[in-house]
Amino acid sequence: MNFRYFKHWLRYFSIQSIVALMSIFLSTALAQASSKGAIDWIIVVDTSGSMRGAGGTKNIFNQVKNSITDFVNTAQLGDTVTIYSFDKDVTLQTQNIPINSNSNRGQLKQIIASLKADGVRTHTGKAVQKALQHSALLNQRSDALGRTVSILFLTDGVEDVSGIPNPVPIPDNTILLPQQQCKPYIFFVSLGLKEHEKQLNNFANNPALCGKGRVLRDPGGVELNRLAQNIRPVLVEPKLDVNLPAAKLPLVSPGTITESFNIKGMSNVKNTVSLKLEDPKNTGIRLVSNNNKIDLAANKEISIPIRLQIPADVQGGVSGLRLVLASENKAIAPITVDLPVTIKAKLQIQPTKIDFGSVEVGKTTSIQTLVVRSNISGNAKLQLQESQKISVVQPNSPVSLQVGETKIPLQLQVADNNSEGDRTFTLQLIPENPIASPMAASVQLNVLIPLWRKIIVWSLLILLLLLIALIIVCLIQRKTPLELLQDIRTRKNLEGALIILSPPPKSSEDEEISLTNLYKSKVCLSDIIPVIAGTDSDAELVTVREAGQKNIDLRCLKGNIFINSKEVTTDELYDEDIIEIGNVKLQFNWIEHQRQTNY
Repeated sequence: MNFRYFKHWLRYFSIQSIVALMSIFLSTALAQASSKGAIDWIIVVDTSGSMRGAGGTKNIFNQVKNSITDFVNTAQLGDTVTIYSFDKDVTLQTQNIPINSNSNRGQLKQIIASLKADGVRTHTGKAVQKALQHSALLNQRSDALGRTVSILFLTDGVEDVSGIPNPVPIPDNTILLPQQQCKPYIFFVSLGLKEHEKQLNNFANNPALCGKGRVLRDPGGVELNRLAQNIRPVLVEPKLDVNLPAAKLPLVSPGTITESFNIKGMSNVKNTVSLKLEDPKNTGIRLVSNNNKIDLAANKEISIPIRLQIPADVQGGVSGLRLVLASENKAIAPITVDLPVTIKAKLQIQPTKIDFGSVEVGKTTSIQTLVVRSNISGNAKLQLQESQKISVVQPNSPVSLQVGETKIPLQLQVADNNSEGDRTFTLQLIPENPIASPMAASVQLNVLIPLWRKIIVWSLLILLLLLIALIIVCLIQRKTPLELLQDIRTRKNLEGALIILSPPPKSSEDEEISLTNLYKSKVCLSDIIPVIAGTDSDAELVTVREAGQKNIDLRCLKGNIFINSKEVTTDELYDEDIIEIGNVKLQFNWIEHQRQTNY
């Protein structure tokens, strides 16, 4: 009898009826058990207070322990037993105790007798997690194909995780089921008289358990010992088993034949099987095989080489393939396992060189079209490398790639503060799919600055240089800019003073005439000294600059003019020079302009 029919019987009959019906073939099944493989039992016992009657429930804990003890007595040689207890947390009482002798059974009985139902809360989700994790470890053993794992949960109520930090909900354990590879049988035995954990129904019926999960009702644990004994014939029925490689298969390229890899098949009876490949996505991938018939000896593992033919136009990503190991014996159910083959992504970008021509700073380029050919779909982003103040404005969000050809409009923005010149940089297309590698194209762009901006920039630069020069001059001259400006305005003006020596003026205030206060570069002496107008001679004072030096010259206009008793027509004046015009005698004073040599 296989497990499929066993499940249908459980659906329509009570526990008592099941026990009666299964007892018909019990003796025969147990006699055959040793030839059909041993069982690794994982027993998970609820030790919350409700199991011993706390809170008004029925005390069934001693009966449960007695039933487990009876079960240990009937366990077969070669079986192993692991026991967990759980309430608010999960405790491993013992693991993988082999049934090789009565001393092993005695050890297990002592552990069972020591169990106490004093716990609070019922953390069923964590108990399921621990059992599945232990099952996964058992399935990794070298002799796993010749053995069967059976998980037996014994609980009397609904899950209660109130007050437990970070509890593990029962449904969260579904993520652990794929790694079980349809190996374990899971029986949730509900012992409560009233309440029943409904989440266990959905968990037991999860497709990833391949129909090997079931919730059984035994209120009060009345038939528990006989129920556990009668599970064995279901577990050791003739069956096939298969293991995929432990290491993850490498990525495969389109248009190639994969390197050979081995799966390990086993049957607990002598058998002839065939290997087929299911392709739900119609990728066109097929098996490359030299022999469709494989002979399996009883309980002997055999390596089956696998090679795959990958079409050139296959879509990238996970293929969704399934391997089916089918027996010629129609009574033995075929084994179907997922084959995790990942096809490499193949991307091509055109053109590989993009020239956007010339564009002014602060402006956007023309729109170019980028064509991507891909065998995968999904999002990708465009990213500039070493772009020097240039950014992508279109597309402004991740690109959605399609299988086949995808056209992408591309437009760039040049920053307003960019400099003029040719730019060459790299544009990368980076797919979000980890199986795809980034693609790159070379981008060329000539950045221009408008003429009006150049004029402004150069003007500002010149002003800056002038300002620096002004500061330097101010520091050297130790004058403020206003003082320097005043110097520039007066640089051609006359300086110094004339003292009238004779004839004496009527007023002492008229004795000295300031040339500086005239603010003139040239003046006629008769205009500032009236007595000169009565003579037959006249002269003018003129500012002259030579080699950056300011001088004041006296030029004869008419008559005879004497400087320091020497007649001149034009001569340079120095401090304390004596000027004679007719009967008028003057002294020129300019402290900053002393004569170097004397007449």
